[in-house]
Amino acid sequence: MVKRILIYIAGIFILGLGLVLNTKTGLGTSPIVSMPFALSQLTSLTLGTWTFIFYMIFVTAQIIMYRKIDARVLLQIPFSFVMGKVVDFYNVFITIKNPILPLALIMTIIAIFLTALGAFCMIQMDLIVNPADGFVNGLTYITKKPFGIMKMSFDSSCIIVTLIISMVGAHHILGIGIGTFMCAFLTGTFMTYLDKFLGRKMANIVLDSKHIAEFND
Repeated sequence: MVKRILIYIAGIFILGLGLVLNTKTGLGTSPIVSMPFALSQLTSLTLGTWTFIFYMIFVTAQIIMYRKIDARVLLQIPFSFVMGKVVDFYNVFITIKNPILPLALIMTIIAIFLTALGAFCMIQMDLIVNPADGFVNGLTYITKKPFGIMKMSFDSSCIIVTLIISMVGAHHILGIGIGTFMCAFLTGTFMTYLDKFLGRKMANIVLDSKHIAEFND
């Protein structure tokens, strides 16, 4: 269990680094971050604060969809708070602005890989679900549609909402660019390869912790 918790915490910090680095490229953020990013550019609230607000919206939506208060959903609240703080921490210390195109592309690929690695670590440890993924799980539960389809629909909706926010608030596009579509394509690809090379080791860590817990019981 200690290994699981440490890997999960590492995943949070890796994910946060990837998400924030992506916002510094100037090529567009990931779909889920695009909404908080656009609003952080239009208001005095930070990217981390807006991330926390959206995560809380997703938590509330899950409670409504499941029609009950579940402990695994409630645990997403402290996760949301921590994630918001991690995002703000990286956002302050990563001061890169308007990098040249070749550097921006390299940064985008690195950011997407870090995002995939962080998410992979968190998912594999099977502890607290990211509120955005929890929301998609909720949509899958009530619509009976495959997770992949609902995930694509969710990402598309995030992009549309960001475009509306951008055009109403700034009269030009914020947070959406080629990097956004690179995220949509490459994140899943990176996670597939990570699962191929690390999936069995991660699964064994989780299984070992469960076997120890059963033995202690």
